Amino acid sequence: MLRGASVILLLATLMAPALAGDPAAAPDAVRKTVLLANGMTVGYIELGDPKKPPLVSLHGYTNSSLAYLPLGRLLARNSHVYLLDMRGHGISDKPECCYARIDFAYDIKLFLDHFGLDRADVVGHSLGSFVAYTFAAYWPQRTRNLVLIASPAASGREKIKPRKPRPASALGAAADEAIRNLKDPIDPDSPFMIEWWNVPSLDQDTQRMIRRESARIPANVWRAIQDQGASSDNLAATLDRIKAPTLLVFGGKDSLVGPGRRATLIALLPQAKVALFPQLGHSLPEENPPLVAASIHDFLSD
Repeated sequence: MLRGASVILLLATLMAPALAGDPAAAPDAVRKTVLLANGMTVGYIELGDPKKPPLVSLHGYTNSSLAYLPLGRLLARNSHVYLLDMRGHGISDKPECCYARIDFAYDIKLFLDHFGLDRADVVGHSLGSFVAYTFAAYWPQRTRNLVLIASPAASGREKIKPRKPRPASALGAAADEAIRNLKDPIDPDSPFMIEWWNVPSLDQDTQRMIRRESARIPANVWRAIQDQGASSDNLAATLDRIKAPTLLVFGGKDSLVGPGRRATLIALLPQAKVALFPQLGHSLPEENPPLVAASIHDFLSD
């Protein structure tokens, strides 16, 4: 048992993945946009009853709100759900700057301000988890509950020493090199993109949709999100500011967040509850929305 954590080890037979191709999820068919007070236009999908508690969902790197639509529909049974396109992604603005985690998190604060929402449950996956716990750290009074999915304790880059080569990111040296060499227009069906979104448990229609969403991100923004985000990768330094009840959701087959990185985050958030799904990988919300939604529902109803 990892120190101080309530570990929910779910070993039951996993439900079949439920992210089938959805014609209604075509770009711009289900999304709206809002102009924030900082001038950023942000895309989002709104689901559920406005009388229910608000929940904001934040996606992973080069993904968008569309891939989380099946999960969002399940969460909307008990929450008023906002699936956001974070800056640089989906139909949101894609400026050359700024992509440090505080920039993303401030957008979330302004999004809540725009809709007059004092507090919200915040769910973040992968890159979105960095943004979610940054928001929870700097605006604890606005965070009702926090859910971090496939989240390490840091972005994966070591502290860079003078005259030392820049270390590889958590994605690996080969992926870093491929991203540095991306050129516009990005072909969603190129070998790189097919491998980038190679999640065997997802159906082909869903993988094609996600590749199209990634390909609409300019190559310089792919690089900016990765490089500018690395300037603020000491995430552990602010974790002690988090006051909201927290759920950590991990996949046992996650190649980016393995046992060591999971253990580090659990140790830094010893009061958090933990859900570990042994048969899922890094893309948990897309791989098995019902299972992830059930864990979030259980946590929010405690």
